[in-house]
Amino acid sequence: MTTHAAEAPTADAQDAQDAQDAQNTQNTQDAQDAQDARDAQDAQGAPEAEEAARATVPHRAAAAALAREHDVVPLHQEFLDDSVSPVTAFAQLCGPDEAGFLLESVPVSGGVARYSYVGHRPAPLESPGGDPLTALRSHLARSVAPVPGLPPFHGGVVGYLGYEAARHFEDLPLAAGPPPGLPESAFLAADDLVVFDHATRRVLLMTLYRPARESYDDAVARIVRLNRALRRAPAPAVFSGRPLAAATPADHGTEGWTANLTEAQFTERVARAREHIAAGDAFQIVLSRRLSRPLRARPTDLYRHLRATNPSPYMYHLSLGGGRHVIGASPELLVKAEDRTVRTRPLAGTRPRHPDPAEDLRLERELRADEKERAEHVMLVDLGRNDLGRVTEPGTVRVEQLMRVERFSHVMHLSSTVRGRLAEGRDALDALRSAFPAGTLSGAPKIRAMEIIAELEPEQRGVYGGALGFVGADGLTDFAIALRTMVVADGHVHVQAGAGIVADSDPAAEFRETLHKSRAMLTAVRRAEAAA
Repeated sequence: MTTHAAEAPTADAQDAQDAQDAQNTQNTQDAQDAQDARDAQDAQGAPEAEEAARATVPHRAAAAALAREHDVVPLHQEFLDDSVSPVTAFAQLCGPDEAGFLLESVPVSGGVARYSYVGHRPAPLESPGGDPLTALRSHLARSVAPVPGLPPFHGGVVGYLGYEAARHFEDLPLAAGPPPGLPESAFLAADDLVVFDHATRRVLLMTLYRPARESYDDAVARIVRLNRALRRAPAPAVFSGRPLAAATPADHGTEGWTANLTEAQFTERVARAREHIAAGDAFQIVLSRRLSRPLRARPTDLYRHLRATNPSPYMYHLSLGGGRHVIGASPELLVKAEDRTVRTRPLAGTRPRHPDPAEDLRLERELRADEKERAEHVMLVDLGRNDLGRVTEPGTVRVEQLMRVERFSHVMHLSSTVRGRLAEGRDALDALRSAFPAGTLSGAPKIRAMEIIAELEPEQRGVYGGALGFVGADGLTDFAIALRTMVVADGHVHVQAGAGIVADSDPAAEFRETLHKSRAMLTAVRRAEAAA
Protein backbone atom coordinates (compact mmCIF):
# COMPACT_ATOMS: atom_id res chain seq x y z
CA MET A 1 0.00 0.00 0.00
CA THR A 2 1.05 3.60 -0.46
CA THR A 3 0.14 6.73 1.41
CA HIS A 4 -1.01 10.06 0.10
CA ALA A 5 -1.43 13.56 1.46
CA ALA A 6 -3.22 16.68 0.29
CA GLU A 7 -3.31 20.38 1.04
CA ALA A 8 -5.59 21.30 3.90
CA PRO A 9 -8.87 23.01 3.03
CA THR A 10 -10.25 25.71 5.28
CA ALA A 11 -13.81 25.71 6.57
CA ASP A 12 -14.53 28.51 4.04
CA ALA A 13 -13.14 26.34 1.24
CA GLN A 14 -15.40 23.48 2.33
CA ASP A 15 -18.39 25.84 2.31
CA ALA A 16 -17.44 27.04 -1.18
CA GLN A 17 -17.19 23.45 -2.41
CA ASP A 18 -20.58 22.67 -0.89
CA ALA A 19 -22.05 25.70 -2.68
CA GLN A 20 -20.61 24.50 -6.01
CA ASP A 21 -21.97 21.00 -5.40
CA ALA A 22 -25.38 22.51 -4.67
CA GLN A 23 -25.27 24.49 -7.94
CA ASN A 24 -24.34 21.39 -9.94
CA THR A 25 -27.18 19.37 -8.46
CA GLN A 26 -29.57 22.30 -9.01
CA ASN A 27 -28.67 22.42 -12.71
CA THR A 28 -29.44 18.70 -12.95
CA GLN A 29 -32.70 19.23 -11.10
CA ASP A 30 -33.74 22.07 -13.43
CA ALA A 31 -33.39 19.72 -16.40
CA GLN A 32 -35.38 17.05 -14.57
CA ASP A 33 -38.10 19.58 -13.71
CA ALA A 34 -38.46 20.51 -17.37
CA GLN A 35 -38.85 16.84 -18.30
CA ASP A 36 -41.33 16.37 -15.46
CA ALA A 37 -43.44 19.25 -16.78
CA ARG A 38 -43.63 17.59 -20.19
CA ASP A 39 -44.47 14.24 -18.60
CA ALA A 40 -47.13 15.84 -16.42
CA GLN A 41 -48.88 17.31 -19.44
CA ASP A 42 -48.87 13.89 -21.09
CA ALA A 43 -50.19 12.20 -17.95
CA GLN A 44 -53.01 14.70 -17.50
CA GLY A 45 -54.28 14.04 -20.99
CA ALA A 46 -53.83 10.29 -20.98
CA PRO A 47 -56.89 8.03 -20.96
CA GLU A 48 -55.53 6.32 -17.86
CA ALA A 49 -55.61 9.55 -15.80
CA GLU A 50 -59.17 9.19 -14.48
CA GLU A 51 -58.69 5.49 -13.84
CA ALA A 52 -55.53 6.36 -11.91
CA ALA A 53 -57.43 8.88 -9.80
CA ARG A 54 -60.05 6.25 -8.91
CA ALA A 55 -57.27 3.84 -7.86
CA THR A 56 -55.56 6.40 -5.63
CA VAL A 57 -55.94 6.41 -1.83
CA PRO A 58 -57.24 8.66 -0.34
CA HIS A 59 -59.84 9.26 -3.04
CA ARG A 60 -60.47 12.76 -4.36
CA ALA A 61 -63.21 13.73 -1.89
CA ALA A 62 -61.39 12.31 1.13
CA ALA A 63 -58.16 14.02 0.10
CA ALA A 64 -60.01 17.33 -0.28
CA ALA A 65 -61.35 17.02 3.26
CA LEU A 66 -57.86 16.26 4.60
CA ALA A 67 -56.38 19.14 2.59
CA ARG A 68 -58.59 21.62 4.46
CA GLU A 69 -56.82 20.71 7.70
CA HIS A 70 -53.31 19.69 6.63
CA ASP A 71 -50.45 20.98 4.46
CA VAL A 72 -49.46 17.57 3.08
CA VAL A 73 -51.60 14.56 2.15
CA PRO A 74 -49.79 11.27 1.33
CA LEU A 75 -51.31 9.53 -1.72
CA HIS A 76 -50.66 6.01 -2.93
CA GLN A 77 -51.68 3.27 -5.31
CA GLU A 78 -51.19 -0.39 -4.47
CA PHE A 79 -50.15 -3.21 -6.80
CA LEU A 80 -49.72 -6.96 -6.42
CA ASP A 81 -46.50 -7.56 -8.33
CA ASP A 82 -43.54 -9.79 -7.51
CA SER A 83 -41.80 -9.35 -10.87
CA VAL A 84 -39.61 -6.49 -9.67
CA SER A 85 -37.28 -6.26 -6.67
CA PRO A 86 -36.04 -3.19 -4.79
CA VAL A 87 -32.60 -3.54 -6.40
CA THR A 88 -33.92 -3.84 -9.95
CA ALA A 89 -36.41 -1.00 -9.38
CA PHE A 90 -33.61 1.25 -8.17
CA ALA A 91 -31.43 0.32 -11.16
CA GLN A 92 -34.33 1.00 -13.53
CA LEU A 93 -35.38 4.32 -12.01
CA CYS A 94 -32.00 5.81 -11.10
CA GLY A 95 -29.32 6.13 -13.76
CA PRO A 96 -25.65 6.29 -12.71
CA ASP A 97 -25.63 10.10 -12.93
CA GLU A 98 -29.08 10.71 -11.43
CA ALA A 99 -30.16 11.33 -7.86
CA GLY A 100 -32.06 8.59 -6.07
CA PHE A 101 -31.92 6.24 -3.13
CA LEU A 102 -32.58 2.70 -1.97
CA LEU A 103 -33.16 1.90 1.71
CA GLU A 104 -33.39 -1.70 2.95
CA SER A 105 -32.96 -3.58 6.22
CA VAL A 106 -32.14 -7.02 7.58
CA PRO A 107 -32.96 -7.21 11.30
CA VAL A 108 -30.37 -8.66 13.67
CA SER A 109 -32.81 -11.51 14.35
CA GLY A 110 -32.65 -12.50 10.67
CA GLY A 111 -35.09 -12.41 7.78
CA VAL A 112 -35.90 -9.22 5.89
CA ALA A 113 -37.56 -6.12 7.31
CA ARG A 114 -41.07 -5.52 6.05
CA TYR A 115 -40.41 -2.44 3.90
CA SER A 116 -37.86 -1.35 1.31
CA TYR A 117 -37.90 2.15 -0.18
CA VAL A 118 -36.80 3.45 -3.58
CA GLY A 119 -36.75 7.22 -4.13
CA HIS A 120 -37.50 8.48 -7.65
CA ARG A 121 -35.92 11.76 -8.77
CA PRO A 122 -35.61 13.27 -5.30
CA ALA A 123 -34.78 16.97 -5.39
CA PRO A 124 -31.66 18.19 -3.58
CA LEU A 125 -32.62 20.05 -0.43
CA GLU A 126 -31.50 23.65 -0.68
CA SER A 127 -29.34 24.77 2.22
CA PRO A 128 -27.87 28.26 2.64
CA GLY A 129 -24.84 26.80 4.43
CA GLY A 130 -24.11 26.60 8.11
CA ASP A 131 -26.14 24.34 10.38
CA PRO A 132 -27.69 21.65 8.13
CA LEU A 133 -30.37 20.82 10.69
CA THR A 134 -31.82 24.33 10.37
CA ALA A 135 -32.59 23.68 6.70
CA LEU A 136 -34.07 20.29 7.59
CA ARG A 137 -36.34 21.74 10.23
CA SER A 138 -37.69 24.48 7.95
CA HIS A 139 -38.39 21.96 5.19
CA LEU A 140 -40.31 19.65 7.51
CA ALA A 141 -42.31 22.24 9.46
CA ARG A 142 -45.62 21.14 7.94
CA SER A 143 -48.77 19.35 9.04
CA VAL A 144 -49.15 15.88 7.48
CA ALA A 145 -52.56 14.25 7.15
CA PRO A 146 -52.94 10.89 8.91
CA VAL A 147 -53.72 8.20 6.32
CA PRO A 148 -54.29 4.65 7.64
CA GLY A 149 -52.24 1.74 6.35
CA LEU A 150 -49.15 3.64 5.24
CA PRO A 151 -45.60 2.31 5.71
CA PRO A 152 -43.59 4.02 8.47
CA PHE A 153 -41.71 6.23 6.00
CA HIS A 154 -43.98 7.75 3.38
CA GLY A 155 -41.96 10.70 2.16
CA GLY A 156 -39.82 13.40 3.67
CA VAL A 157 -36.06 13.88 3.51
CA VAL A 158 -33.26 11.29 3.01
CA GLY A 159 -29.55 12.02 3.31
CA TYR A 160 -26.49 12.22 5.49
CA LEU A 161 -24.62 14.44 7.91
CA GLY A 162 -20.88 14.15 7.36
CA TYR A 163 -18.67 13.77 10.42
CA GLU A 164 -17.33 17.33 10.04
CA ALA A 165 -20.88 18.73 10.22
CA ALA A 166 -20.33 18.66 13.99
CA ARG A 167 -18.36 21.91 13.52
CA HIS A 168 -21.72 23.66 13.14
CA PHE A 169 -22.81 22.40 16.57
CA GLU A 170 -19.54 22.85 18.50
CA ASP A 171 -16.32 24.81 18.05
CA LEU A 172 -14.18 22.04 16.54
CA PRO A 173 -11.03 21.97 14.38
CA LEU A 174 -10.80 20.19 11.03
CA ALA A 175 -8.19 17.60 10.12
CA ALA A 176 -5.51 18.77 7.70
CA GLY A 177 -6.37 16.92 4.50
CA PRO A 178 -9.61 16.92 2.49
CA PRO A 179 -12.31 14.22 2.61
CA PRO A 180 -13.48 12.28 -0.46
CA GLY A 181 -15.21 14.53 -2.97
CA LEU A 182 -18.75 14.78 -1.60
CA PRO A 183 -20.58 17.66 0.11
CA GLU A 184 -20.11 17.86 3.86
CA SER A 185 -23.81 17.00 4.23
CA ALA A 186 -26.46 16.27 1.60
CA PHE A 187 -30.21 15.70 1.76
CA LEU A 188 -32.80 14.84 -0.87
CA ALA A 189 -36.48 15.79 -0.69
CA ALA A 190 -38.22 12.45 -1.15
CA ASP A 191 -41.75 13.11 -2.44
CA ASP A 192 -42.12 10.17 -4.84
CA LEU A 193 -41.48 6.63 -3.59
CA VAL A 194 -41.72 3.01 -4.64
CA VAL A 195 -42.34 1.04 -1.44
CA PHE A 196 -42.00 -2.75 -1.29
CA ASP A 197 -44.11 -4.44 1.38
CA HIS A 198 -42.39 -7.81 1.75
CA ALA A 199 -45.05 -9.13 4.13
CA THR A 200 -47.94 -8.74 1.66
CA ARG A 201 -45.91 -8.95 -1.59
CA ARG A 202 -47.35 -5.61 -2.63
CA VAL A 203 -45.77 -2.57 -4.23
CA LEU A 204 -46.96 0.91 -3.27
CA LEU A 205 -46.39 3.91 -5.53
CA MET A 206 -46.52 6.98 -3.30
CA THR A 207 -46.35 10.75 -3.55
CA LEU A 208 -46.89 13.72 -1.25
CA TYR A 209 -49.82 15.90 -2.36
CA ARG A 210 -49.32 19.56 -1.38
CA PRO A 211 -52.71 21.25 -1.88
CA ALA A 212 -51.38 24.81 -1.49
CA ARG A 213 -49.31 24.54 -4.67
CA GLU A 214 -50.87 21.80 -6.82
CA SER A 215 -54.10 20.04 -7.67
CA TYR A 216 -55.04 16.51 -6.71
CA ASP A 217 -54.73 15.56 -10.39
CA ASP A 218 -51.17 16.95 -10.49
CA ALA A 219 -50.17 14.66 -7.63
CA VAL A 220 -51.91 11.64 -9.18
CA ALA A 221 -50.10 12.38 -12.45
CA ARG A 222 -46.79 11.89 -10.64
CA ILE A 223 -47.89 8.41 -9.60
CA VAL A 224 -48.88 7.71 -13.21
CA ARG A 225 -45.43 8.80 -14.40
CA LEU A 226 -43.76 6.66 -11.75
CA ASN A 227 -45.85 3.69 -12.90
CA ARG A 228 -44.83 4.32 -16.50
CA ALA A 229 -41.17 4.61 -15.55
CA LEU A 230 -41.25 1.22 -13.84
CA ARG A 231 -43.06 -0.43 -16.74
CA ARG A 232 -41.12 1.13 -19.60
CA ALA A 233 -37.59 1.47 -18.29
CA PRO A 234 -35.23 -1.11 -19.82
CA ALA A 235 -34.46 -3.85 -17.34
CA PRO A 236 -30.83 -3.58 -16.21
CA ALA A 237 -28.51 -6.53 -16.72
CA VAL A 238 -28.21 -7.36 -13.04
CA PHE A 239 -27.78 -11.12 -13.59
CA SER A 240 -24.30 -11.85 -14.91
CA GLY A 241 -24.72 -15.62 -15.20
CA ARG A 242 -21.41 -16.06 -13.42
CA PRO A 243 -21.40 -18.13 -10.22
CA LEU A 244 -19.74 -16.60 -7.17
CA ALA A 245 -16.21 -17.82 -6.66
CA ALA A 246 -15.33 -19.42 -3.36
CA ALA A 247 -14.29 -16.88 -0.74
CA THR A 248 -10.55 -16.44 -0.33
CA PRO A 249 -8.36 -14.21 1.86
CA ALA A 250 -7.60 -12.17 -1.28
CA ASP A 251 -11.24 -11.01 -1.31
CA HIS A 252 -10.58 -8.72 1.63
CA GLY A 253 -6.89 -8.08 1.02
CA THR A 254 -5.62 -4.52 0.69
CA GLU A 255 -3.38 -4.98 -2.34
CA GLY A 256 -4.20 -2.32 -4.92
CA TRP A 257 -5.60 0.04 -2.30
CA THR A 258 -3.99 3.32 -1.25
CA ALA A 259 -4.00 3.98 2.50
CA ASN A 260 -4.01 7.38 4.14
CA LEU A 261 -2.16 5.72 7.06
CA THR A 262 0.19 2.74 6.76
CA GLU A 263 0.25 0.15 9.52
CA ALA A 264 3.33 1.80 11.03
CA GLN A 265 1.75 5.25 10.88
CA PHE A 266 -1.49 4.02 12.39
CA THR A 267 0.17 2.21 15.29
CA GLU A 268 2.32 5.30 15.95
CA ARG A 269 -0.85 7.37 16.21
CA VAL A 270 -2.35 4.79 18.56
CA ALA A 271 0.66 5.35 20.79
CA ARG A 272 0.11 9.12 20.66
CA ALA A 273 -3.57 8.64 21.48
CA ARG A 274 -2.57 6.57 24.52
CA GLU A 275 -0.30 9.44 25.60
CA HIS A 276 -3.30 11.79 25.49
CA ILE A 277 -5.30 9.29 27.55
CA ALA A 278 -2.47 8.91 30.08
CA ALA A 279 -2.37 12.71 30.39
CA GLY A 280 -6.06 12.74 31.27
CA ASP A 281 -7.23 14.37 28.02
CA ALA A 282 -9.72 11.59 27.21
CA PHE A 283 -10.85 8.13 28.25
CA GLN A 284 -11.24 6.82 24.69
CA ILE A 285 -10.28 8.08 21.22
CA VAL A 286 -11.59 6.39 18.06
CA LEU A 287 -8.90 6.46 15.36
CA SER A 288 -9.65 5.48 11.77
CA ARG A 289 -7.86 4.93 8.48
CA ARG A 290 -9.11 5.15 4.90
CA LEU A 291 -8.40 2.91 1.90
CA SER A 292 -8.99 4.15 -1.66
CA ARG A 293 -8.69 2.79 -5.19
CA PRO A 294 -9.99 3.48 -8.72
CA LEU A 295 -13.40 1.86 -9.17
CA ARG A 296 -13.84 -0.64 -12.00
CA ALA A 297 -17.46 -1.65 -11.31
CA ARG A 298 -20.91 -0.10 -11.31
CA PRO A 299 -21.95 1.44 -7.99
CA THR A 300 -25.17 -0.59 -8.17
CA ASP A 301 -23.09 -3.77 -8.19
CA LEU A 302 -21.13 -2.58 -5.15
CA TYR A 303 -24.42 -2.35 -3.28
CA ARG A 304 -25.62 -5.75 -4.52
CA HIS A 305 -22.46 -7.50 -3.34
CA LEU A 306 -22.31 -5.60 -0.04
CA ARG A 307 -25.90 -6.53 0.83
CA ALA A 308 -25.06 -10.17 0.01
CA THR A 309 -21.84 -10.32 2.06
CA ASN A 310 -22.90 -8.10 4.96
CA PRO A 311 -26.70 -7.95 5.46
CA SER A 312 -27.36 -5.35 8.15
CA PRO A 313 -30.15 -3.44 9.90
CA TYR A 314 -29.35 -0.35 7.79
CA MET A 315 -28.55 -0.88 4.11
CA TYR A 316 -28.49 2.07 1.76
CA HIS A 317 -27.48 3.27 -1.67
CA LEU A 318 -27.71 7.04 -1.88
CA SER A 319 -26.96 8.53 -5.30
CA LEU A 320 -26.36 12.28 -5.38
CA GLY A 321 -25.98 12.41 -9.17
CA GLY A 322 -22.82 13.14 -11.10
CA GLY A 323 -21.25 9.77 -10.25
CA ARG A 324 -21.33 10.42 -6.48
CA HIS A 325 -22.65 7.62 -4.28
CA VAL A 326 -22.84 6.58 -0.63
CA ILE A 327 -23.25 2.80 -0.26
CA GLY A 328 -23.39 1.11 3.10
CA ALA A 329 -24.52 -1.66 5.41
CA SER A 330 -24.40 -0.17 8.88
CA PRO A 331 -25.15 -2.25 11.96
CA GLU A 332 -25.56 0.67 14.33
CA LEU A 333 -28.44 3.00 15.12
CA LEU A 334 -27.53 6.56 16.08
CA VAL A 335 -30.98 8.01 16.81
CA LYS A 336 -34.54 6.89 16.18
CA ALA A 337 -37.47 9.06 17.25
CA GLU A 338 -41.09 8.01 16.88
CA ASP A 339 -43.87 10.01 18.48
CA ARG A 340 -42.09 11.28 21.62
CA THR A 341 -39.89 8.22 22.22
CA VAL A 342 -36.23 8.47 21.26
CA ARG A 343 -33.56 5.79 21.43
CA THR A 344 -29.93 5.09 20.59
CA ARG A 345 -28.10 1.77 20.39
CA PRO A 346 -24.32 1.88 20.91
CA LEU A 347 -22.19 -0.99 19.63
CA ALA A 348 -18.79 -1.27 21.31
CA GLY A 349 -16.64 -4.35 21.78
CA THR A 350 -15.70 -6.45 18.76
CA ARG A 351 -14.55 -9.93 17.81
CA PRO A 352 -14.18 -11.41 14.30
CA ARG A 353 -16.66 -14.08 13.23
CA HIS A 354 -15.46 -17.66 12.69
CA PRO A 355 -17.00 -20.19 10.25
CA ASP A 356 -16.79 -22.97 12.85
CA PRO A 357 -19.79 -22.61 15.24
CA ALA A 358 -17.84 -23.87 18.24
CA GLU A 359 -15.02 -21.39 17.66
CA ASP A 360 -17.56 -18.61 17.02
CA LEU A 361 -19.15 -19.38 20.39
CA ARG A 362 -15.73 -19.34 22.04
CA LEU A 363 -15.10 -15.88 20.58
CA GLU A 364 -18.46 -14.72 21.95
CA ARG A 365 -17.55 -15.95 25.44
CA GLU A 366 -14.17 -14.26 25.14
CA LEU A 367 -15.86 -10.98 24.16
CA ARG A 368 -18.33 -11.15 27.04
CA ALA A 369 -15.51 -11.82 29.53
CA ASP A 370 -13.09 -9.16 28.24
CA GLU A 371 -12.88 -6.50 30.97
CA LYS A 372 -11.42 -3.92 28.57
CA GLU A 373 -14.27 -4.40 26.09
CA ARG A 374 -16.90 -4.33 28.84
CA ALA A 375 -15.47 -1.16 30.41
CA GLU A 376 -15.32 0.53 27.00
CA HIS A 377 -18.91 -0.48 26.30
CA VAL A 378 -20.25 0.80 29.64
CA MET A 379 -18.44 4.12 29.09
CA LEU A 380 -20.13 4.57 25.71
CA VAL A 381 -23.53 3.55 27.09
CA ASP A 382 -23.10 6.27 29.71
CA LEU A 383 -22.24 8.72 26.93
CA GLY A 384 -25.43 7.72 25.11
CA ARG A 385 -27.43 8.24 28.31
CA ASN A 386 -25.95 11.71 28.66
CA ASP A 387 -26.64 12.55 25.00
CA LEU A 388 -30.32 11.64 25.32
CA GLY A 389 -30.56 13.15 28.80
CA ARG A 390 -30.01 16.64 27.38
CA VAL A 391 -33.22 16.49 25.31
CA THR A 392 -35.51 14.15 27.27
CA GLU A 393 -37.81 14.48 30.26
CA PRO A 394 -35.94 14.01 33.55
CA GLY A 395 -36.06 10.44 34.82
CA THR A 396 -37.17 8.87 31.51
CA VAL A 397 -33.79 7.64 30.22
CA ARG A 398 -33.44 3.87 30.61
CA VAL A 399 -30.88 1.28 29.49
CA GLU A 400 -32.40 -1.83 27.91
CA GLN A 401 -30.77 -5.07 26.70
CA LEU A 402 -27.40 -4.24 28.26
CA MET A 403 -24.40 -5.85 26.53
CA ARG A 404 -26.15 -8.39 24.32
CA VAL A 405 -24.02 -9.91 21.54
CA GLU A 406 -25.10 -9.13 17.97
CA ARG A 407 -23.62 -11.10 15.08
CA PHE A 408 -22.95 -9.78 11.60
CA SER A 409 -21.27 -11.40 8.62
CA HIS A 410 -17.67 -10.63 9.57
CA VAL A 411 -17.74 -9.37 13.18
CA MET A 412 -19.76 -9.59 16.39
CA HIS A 413 -20.38 -6.68 18.78
CA LEU A 414 -21.64 -5.94 22.26
CA SER A 415 -24.85 -3.92 22.00
CA SER A 416 -27.10 -1.98 24.38
CA THR A 417 -30.23 0.13 23.85
CA VAL A 418 -30.84 3.48 25.57
CA ARG A 419 -34.34 4.96 25.50
CA GLY A 420 -36.02 8.17 26.73
CA ARG A 421 -39.00 10.48 26.17
CA LEU A 422 -38.46 13.82 24.44
CA ALA A 423 -38.96 16.84 26.67
CA GLU A 424 -41.58 19.46 25.89
CA GLY A 425 -40.26 21.84 23.24
CA ARG A 426 -37.75 19.30 21.92
CA ASP A 427 -38.00 17.31 18.69
CA ALA A 428 -36.22 14.52 16.86
CA LEU A 429 -33.70 16.88 15.28
CA ASP A 430 -32.70 18.10 18.73
CA ALA A 431 -32.01 14.47 19.65
CA LEU A 432 -29.99 13.99 16.47
CA ARG A 433 -27.93 17.10 17.22
CA SER A 434 -27.33 16.00 20.81
CA ALA A 435 -26.15 12.51 19.84
CA PHE A 436 -24.07 13.57 16.81
CA PRO A 437 -21.53 12.24 16.09
CA ALA A 438 -21.76 8.91 17.84
CA GLY A 439 -19.48 8.34 20.79
CA THR A 440 -18.62 4.95 19.30
CA LEU A 441 -17.02 6.78 16.33
CA SER A 442 -15.44 9.65 18.27
CA GLY A 443 -14.69 8.80 21.91
CA ALA A 444 -15.19 10.18 25.39
CA PRO A 445 -15.42 12.91 26.38
CA LYS A 446 -16.70 13.54 22.89
CA ILE A 447 -15.50 17.07 22.10
CA ARG A 448 -11.97 16.58 23.41
CA ALA A 449 -11.73 13.23 21.61
CA MET A 450 -12.74 14.91 18.34
CA GLU A 451 -10.09 17.58 18.82
CA ILE A 452 -7.47 14.84 19.19
CA ILE A 453 -8.83 12.97 16.15
CA ALA A 454 -8.39 16.14 14.06
CA GLU A 455 -4.78 16.25 15.24
CA LEU A 456 -3.96 12.57 14.65
CA GLU A 457 -5.90 11.65 11.48
CA PRO A 458 -4.34 13.07 8.28
CA GLU A 459 -7.62 13.82 6.46
CA GLN A 460 -11.17 14.83 7.20
CA ARG A 461 -13.51 11.86 7.39
CA GLY A 462 -16.40 13.08 5.25
CA VAL A 463 -19.34 10.68 5.37
CA TYR A 464 -17.57 8.14 7.60
CA GLY A 465 -18.46 8.56 11.26
CA GLY A 466 -21.40 10.81 10.41
CA ALA A 467 -25.01 9.68 10.11
CA LEU A 468 -27.30 8.61 7.27
CA GLY A 469 -31.05 8.18 7.38
CA PHE A 470 -34.37 9.92 6.96
CA VAL A 471 -36.73 12.39 8.54
CA GLY A 472 -40.30 11.54 7.59
CA ALA A 473 -42.80 14.20 6.62
CA ASP A 474 -44.67 13.26 9.81
CA GLY A 475 -41.55 13.59 11.99
CA LEU A 476 -40.47 9.93 12.21
CA THR A 477 -36.67 10.06 12.32
CA ASP A 478 -34.25 7.16 11.86
CA PHE A 479 -30.49 7.64 11.41
CA ALA A 480 -27.75 5.04 11.32
CA ILE A 481 -24.11 5.72 12.02
CA ALA A 482 -22.23 5.90 8.72
CA LEU A 483 -19.87 2.96 9.11
CA ARG A 484 -19.31 -0.11 6.90
CA THR A 485 -19.90 2.54 4.25
CA MET A 486 -18.29 3.09 0.84
CA VAL A 487 -18.04 6.48 -0.82
CA VAL A 488 -17.78 6.70 -4.61
CA ALA A 489 -16.51 10.02 -5.99
CA ASP A 490 -14.26 11.14 -8.82
CA GLY A 491 -14.00 7.60 -10.17
CA HIS A 492 -12.65 6.18 -6.90
CA VAL A 493 -14.12 4.09 -4.11
CA HIS A 494 -13.18 4.83 -0.50
CA VAL A 495 -13.68 2.67 2.61
CA GLN A 496 -12.86 3.64 6.18
CA ALA A 497 -12.84 1.86 9.54
CA GLY A 498 -11.66 2.68 13.04
CA ALA A 499 -10.86 1.29 16.48
CA GLY A 500 -11.53 2.65 19.95
CA ILE A 501 -8.24 3.43 21.70
CA VAL A 502 -8.11 3.23 25.51
CA ALA A 503 -5.30 3.29 28.06
CA ASP A 504 -4.22 -0.34 27.62
CA SER A 505 -4.83 -0.70 23.88
CA ASP A 506 -2.46 -2.92 21.90
CA PRO A 507 -1.57 -0.92 18.74
CA ALA A 508 -1.22 -4.04 16.58
CA ALA A 509 -4.58 -5.39 17.74
CA GLU A 510 -6.27 -2.05 17.04
CA PHE A 511 -4.83 -2.05 13.52
CA ARG A 512 -6.18 -5.57 12.96
CA GLU A 513 -9.60 -4.40 14.15
CA THR A 514 -9.71 -1.80 11.37
CA LEU A 515 -9.01 -4.59 8.87
CA HIS A 516 -11.72 -6.83 10.32
CA LYS A 517 -14.25 -4.01 10.07
CA SER A 518 -13.26 -3.30 6.45
CA ARG A 519 -13.54 -6.90 5.23
CA ALA A 520 -17.14 -6.84 4.02
CA MET A 521 -16.54 -3.68 1.99
CA LEU A 522 -13.27 -4.89 0.47
CA THR A 523 -14.94 -8.18 -0.45
CA ALA A 524 -17.87 -6.36 -2.07
CA VAL A 525 -15.51 -4.26 -4.21
CA ARG A 526 -13.46 -7.29 -5.30
CA ARG A 527 -16.53 -9.31 -6.24
CA ALA A 528 -18.26 -6.43 -8.03
CA GLU A 529 -15.14 -5.81 -10.10
CA ALA A 530 -14.70 -9.51 -10.85
CA ALA A 531 -18.27 -9.63 -12.18
CA ALA A 532 -17.94 -6.45 -14.24
